[in-house]
Amino acid sequence: MVKLFCAIVGEAGSVFEVKIDDAESVSALKKAIKAESSATTTCDAKDLQLFLAKKDGGAGAWLTEKDVKEGVSDSDTSDLELLDVAGAPLNLVGLSVEDVRFQVTKEDVKAGTVPVHVLVMVPDGAGGSASETSASSKMIKEIHAETVLKKRTFAHSQVSSS
Repeated sequence: MVKLFCAIVGEAGSVFEVKIDDAESVSALKKAIKAESSATTTCDAKDLQLFLAKKDGGAGAWLTEKDVKEGVSDSDTSDLELLDVAGAPLNLVGLSVEDVRFQVTKEDVKAGTVPVHVLVMVPDGAGGSASETSASSKMIKEIHAETVLKKRTFAHSQVSSS
C-alpha cells in the first residue's frame, strides 16, 4: 500500500490522503480519489484529470502542502505530467512506494513542506470554481496540443492599421 496525498486544483488547502496498492491502475486511483472527495467532486471518477505533482515534468521536486495552501491554479499544472493512461500501474507512473517515500520531520510539518503527490483537475461544474476549472481545462488542452501533438494555434492580431 502506498499513501498518496492529493489536492484539487483551484481549491486552496484541499489536501487529502488516499491509500492504494501501487500495483493498481490510474483508473483505480481516480475511483479512490472520487470516493475520498465525493463531497467536492460531483463528476464520475473517469472524468477526473490527474497530474503527477512533481515539477519539471516529473523530474523535479514534489509540490508541497504549503504550495497547495497558497493555491494551485491551472498555470501550476503546465510543467506537470498528466496521468492519462487509465490502465497504467501507479508504480510505473512515479507513484510507487519508493517514489513517494518521505521521512516527515517536525521541521517539515512546521514549514508545510510535506509533499503532495497528485493534483486533481475536476471538469467544469463538477467541483471547485467553474471558471477556474474551465480555464484550467482549456490551458491543459493547449499545453497538451503544443507539447504532445506538436500543434500550435495562431490568431491574427486584433489591432487594425488605420
